[in-house]
Amino acid sequence: MNHFLSAMSMDMGIGRYQGESDDSFIFRLCYSALGQWCLRTAQSSLDGIVGTTKHNQTIVLNELLQRYNELFPGIAAMFIDKSNQISLPVHMRRVYEQTGYLLTDKENRSQLVNFGRSIQVGNSSLFFGVPNTAYTVNGLGVFSIPTSYKSSVREFLIRDELTCEEYFQSRYDVLDFYEKDINVDEMEFFNPLSDNVPSLSWSKKIETDCSVARKSELGPFYRVMRESDTSLLFADEPVEPQNDSLISYEFRRLYFALKAHYHNPLKAKVIKQDAEYSKIKIGGYLPNREYYYLLLLSWPVNNAFDKVSFLLKNDFVPVVNDVLNSIGIEVKGE
Repeated sequence: MNHFLSAMSMDMGIGRYQGESDDSFIFRLCYSALGQWCLRTAQSSLDGIVGTTKHNQTIVLNELLQRYNELFPGIAAMFIDKSNQISLPVHMRRVYEQTGYLLTDKENRSQLVNFGRSIQVGNSSLFFGVPNTAYTVNGLGVFSIPTSYKSSVREFLIRDELTCEEYFQSRYDVLDFYEKDINVDEMEFFNPLSDNVPSLSWSKKIETDCSVARKSELGPFYRVMRESDTSLLFADEPVEPQNDSLISYEFRRLYFALKAHYHNPLKAKVIKQDAEYSKIKIGGYLPNREYYYLLLLSWPVNNAFDKVSFLLKNDFVPVVNDVLNSIGIEVKGE
């Protein structure tokens, strides 16, 4: 069995960091291997038909996952989503679909995208597809030599070029606000000054001149500006049903911008593990754009669905810092 793990480690270029437990290392190997199988099934060709059905993808990954769990029972719980009951195969496939690794054809088959596109990440290149040359794996991402078809991180995230403060200013232009017949006593207000996670940073009183108001956790939501001690102005802030698309949970960006504007940014901490790896812990959930990007650069630490703690190469830390800083998150080292 040690030979099996050594082969996986060698094939994907995944090393063990100093002091890493057996379960942690085995989990990372199996996690990345499942991602590779997800891509490889979509690369298959049979009788001139390229790709595979999503049902078959799920069957293959579930069978592999069951085998890994039998071989390594200590990691079985790390592949279960205890909050939403999402299956790992579906989760992985959706990450790859949303980040440009997989496409769905008109027959609803999953196909590998191999346009030779890459993004420079530190001293490596994140490759979208499976290259014909040697490559390594970090989390769910494939890394190879740079290609001629290069994208920037901003292009990948499909994001505007606004800084965090510029984004805040664009969302709180007084010309967009108006008086509204709202019973303020029925509303809750987001408090950017709170040190709690954003989801717990709501109060019955508005604490800053700009905020977000809601009637309940399900809405309706409004951006709000304090015109005076007794007068508030509102702008509709529709929140669509959230799902696993790349552009979901974008409302979190607004909360991060508010906190940064009022000098109480959400915090993230980088803890160096050894000369090759570091862990980063983020003080709240990210929008899907940034979360999915992290899944291509790193491994979730506590389980396959962990959204706040990640293990990544030290070489990638500056890149992740820039992405988090751009949405108002302050990153500090140990």
